[in-house]
Amino acid sequence: MFGGSVIAWFALIPLIKFLGAGLAEPLFPSTKLISEMAAGDIWGSYIRYIGAGAVAMGGFISLARSLPTIIRSFKQAMAGIGNKAAGKIERINVEAPLTWVIGAAAFGFAGSWLIPAIGGTFLGALAAVLFSFFFSVVSARMVGVIGASNNPVSGMTIATLLFVTTLLKVTGNTGDIGMEKAFLIGGVVCVAIAVAGGTAQSLKTTYIIGGNPRNVQIGMFAALAVASVVAGLVVIMLDKAYTIGSTEAAAPQASLMKLIVEGIMTAQLPWTLVIIGASLAVFCALAGISILPVALGIYLPISLNAAILVGGIIRVLVEKKFKSNKEGMDASIEKGTLLSSGLVAGDALMGIVIAIFAVFNVNIGIGQKYFPEFASSSLVAFLAFIGLGVWIYLVSSSRKK
Repeated sequence: MFGGSVIAWFALIPLIKFLGAGLAEPLFPSTKLISEMAAGDIWGSYIRYIGAGAVAMGGFISLARSLPTIIRSFKQAMAGIGNKAAGKIERINVEAPLTWVIGAAAFGFAGSWLIPAIGGTFLGALAAVLFSFFFSVVSARMVGVIGASNNPVSGMTIATLLFVTTLLKVTGNTGDIGMEKAFLIGGVVCVAIAVAGGTAQSLKTTYIIGGNPRNVQIGMFAALAVASVVAGLVVIMLDKAYTIGSTEAAAPQASLMKLIVEGIMTAQLPWTLVIIGASLAVFCALAGISILPVALGIYLPISLNAAILVGGIIRVLVEKKFKSNKEGMDASIEKGTLLSSGLVAGDALMGIVIAIFAVFNVNIGIGQKYFPEFASSSLVAFLAFIGLGVWIYLVSSSRKK
């Protein structure tokens, strides 16, 4: 992932700045002169399209590689419909009936096609189901191998929007109505991808603590029925409070998807940048390099990937400390993983708390009010980050239970 950031921030951004500094007019898709753009502006205007192309191509390549497994698993699942298992079933193989999955897919297809609020057309609804199926495989695989924080939901949603918007345009669904349908179909696929990743993460935990997949799947069905309503209300509330897409609620992924859908409908998408990203993904495949991590490194800001790199370095240091003590190493890695998992969960929860304060216009910025220079100091933030890393290392490598 950090290698992808190196490509983006130390190769592509300087290259664009070098070649475009003398331009007298803005270069599409940006409306700002390259000579006046900082590195972050170039990344937001150009590099994210390259990253989106790389993520999309990486997803397609991963799908192609996974097709034999997908087909074999699907055949086995279809053969098992209606057959009652004989004898005792191992707990990790206790699954919800496949008829539930087929029924849910049929419901999603019918809803995407027939519900007036979506009205995705027959082909659009079919595309929603197909993309949901295939990209859910990629999502679950990424989360299963790496973790939920590295699930390229937005990248795969962009790939869906590229295809669906083109399909709608070809079938005569253009203009604002066509774009609205494309976003709604993309939303269906986006949720399916996110849920697949969340389920994979839950199944990992379930395997460790002794549960079975069926209970997780039933729980996910019930929880999502409630969570979807709450999430929708929160989005509406944030839009009313800030207007999504404004400075206060920038929503960069949504803005990028808007540009892509508008670009296809108006034939103004920067395909050159998308193809460059796809070419980088093909290079990774030919060179035997993991595609999606590199693509994510290009697509995500370097600050995020640098933090992930630091976490990896801390783990390596812990492993080196206990390289001659296998039992101590395993215990330390487990402690570090649990601690980091808590930090990830705490970050998400605090984000919700701060959002609630923001919606109700409650100012909790005590530091910015009384100590503005201290609160906005990059040096203070850097020292706090170093301190956090040292703390994680010390807690992970300590011998206390």
